Amino acid sequence: MKLLLTAFLLLCTFGAGTEAAADDNGKNEAMAAVDAAPDISKKAFDAALALRKAGKYPEAEQAFRALAAARTQVLGAEDRETLLARTELMKQELERRKAEGAEGTALLKDLRRVLGAEDRTTLNFQGWLIRVDAEQGRHAMAEQECRSLIPIVTRALGPEDDETLAIRMELAGVLLHQRKLKEAEKELRQLLDAYRRAGARDEATLHARHNLALVLIYQQNYAEAEALLREVIASRVRGLGPEHPDTLGSRSALAVAYKGDHNHAEAEEELRRVTAIQTRTLGPEHPDTLRSRANWAEELPLPEAVAEFRAVLALQERVLGPEDLETLRTCHNLAKHLNAQQKYAEALTYARRAYAGRMKVLGEDHSETRDSRLLVKDLLKPEAKACGEEK
Repeated sequence: MKLLLTAFLLLCTFGAGTEAAADDNGKNEAMAAVDAAPDISKKAFDAALALRKAGKYPEAEQAFRALAAARTQVLGAEDRETLLARTELMKQELERRKAEGAEGTALLKDLRRVLGAEDRTTLNFQGWLIRVDAEQGRHAMAEQECRSLIPIVTRALGPEDDETLAIRMELAGVLLHQRKLKEAEKELRQLLDAYRRAGARDEATLHARHNLALVLIYQQNYAEAEALLREVIASRVRGLGPEHPDTLGSRSALAVAYKGDHNHAEAEEELRRVTAIQTRTLGPEHPDTLRSRANWAEELPLPEAVAEFRAVLALQERVLGPEDLETLRTCHNLAKHLNAQQKYAEALTYARRAYAGRMKVLGEDHSETRDSRLLVKDLLKPEAKACGEEK
């Protein structure tokens, strides 16, 4: 609107009493100024969102960067429309690890000050920051933040609003990552009921069904998980395309279900294809790529598997952190494969690390902690020491 008003005033400058030629020149200059002005429209915003939805993250980031700069220039840095563009740009930068959490926190303060703490945009971005905490391994913090935010967003927007359900979905995700499977399954089934009551929300429903399939995999209910994932993948291919990150995530999960059900050839082939696409589209250090590589490594011949586990672990330690559960899972699997190579001392080092980390994060009685404890115990048996590596 401000841009149109500026153009209108420019046109009105050449009014009655001005030479006709000057009037024409003025109009031409004004129209040229309008044509050269940056695009700050909702159409440009929606086009950038469409790029992100299609999984074209570099292009989406570039589009949001241009839009945020244009709106800042025309409308000011704290106009609502500018803040919307800045928020979406920050999401892209955080997702691709081009911005730090402190920058996101600073923008959240701006949103609260200008728009209000219970504004939809503010609440949406706060939920996104929780997601960043979860993706960077701060799962206990993310769970606490979700539980604090859910009553606020429920009061502000309603119990079945998209934003309320999105925060509940994030809670289910961090519960899943911490292997609080009963709580996660309960939350996900309640969410699916809420989506049915609230009407069609295809993407959110698919996300809930995908996460429920992951819960089923951890509970070793592979047949039900496979059936659920095949339906999710078919829907995501139709709606998002075969190379969208969400589609690939479901394909990777299906491969894990195959592996659990002893279909190793199918699992290896699917993981190989998914990892190649994720490396190309998301980058070699994206958490999804690293997860698929770690899963794929389990299907490789022993020497190749050890080399791949070492490479993945080095990246996970830097990208996710040394105590992230994905990092610890790779430690455990590397220890198992080193054990198979009779490299007992090195295997024991990684097994102990996995055990200590899982005990800290998951607790002594968790099944994954027990797995690492048993591996450490096996590596300390006399026959392992007799091979001359462990003293």
